Amino acid sequence: MAKEVNLYKIPEILEKAKILDDSVLDAYNDSIQSFNPKARETLGKFRKSNGDLTNSNPFMLIHLQNAGLLPQGARLAIQNNLEMGISNDNTFLSGNYTDFGYVLRTDGDSYKPNDLLAKRLTTQLKNKGIKLGEGVLIPFLTLGNENNVDSEYGLIHNLNERATKETIRDVNEFKWNYTKKDGLVRAHLCRNWGWGSVNGDLAYSDDSGRVVIVSGGVTSQNFEEMFAQKQELVKEAKQKYFTNIQLIRDQLDNELKGKNLN
Repeated sequence: MAKEVNLYKIPEILEKAKILDDSVLDAYNDSIQSFNPKARETLGKFRKSNGDLTNSNPFMLIHLQNAGLLPQGARLAIQNNLEMGISNDNTFLSGNYTDFGYVLRTDGDSYKPNDLLAKRLTTQLKNKGIKLGEGVLIPFLTLGNENNVDSEYGLIHNLNERATKETIRDVNEFKWNYTKKDGLVRAHLCRNWGWGSVNGDLAYSDDSGRVVIVSGGVTSQNFEEMFAQKQELVKEAKQKYFTNIQLIRDQLDNELKGKNLN
């Protein structure tokens, strides 16, 4: 199994996705001691195997990110990084899973442990002018953990300043092999390389869970700027494409009219 794979250049710096090693484990375990007992149970599941940090879940990834424990210049991988990685190397992450965000589809969740979190995130999205629609993909970059003894996880999430209409996107923009139609679920790349948004057990972890980070190009600090620029370039390219298509159609219509007149 490959533990590192080249991605692409944005615009001149080669990015790499890699599986995070276990060198951060001791510092991570020290960093969660201020949380309440239930939260420590949720957060304290990291293990190590063959040099890798294993057994991740979303709460742990968010804390790992916000506690400043990732290598300098690194950030957690998002969906397109993982898609590019496995397309460039078919052994990357083979047999393992990794989470890259949450999918929130409804205001509230019939699965009780997630109801409080789903309602809180929905309210915060509305406050930021972000419509829930048929659902959104919320990357970990936009989230923080907060102690909450009323939560069955001991924690709730808050959206941060990186939560914008550019970073939180319509769930239908992504391909999914496994989906759940309501509530709050994990967005993850499955062991079989399927794209899942169905698992509502947010604290679950096992030894096939891995943390994937991206380094060498876009850090968490400049991610939003890069993302907005990329979206603008895509928008411009689409406008140019449709303009060219319309010009071709107009040209064909004129030629056909000319033939009819003759």
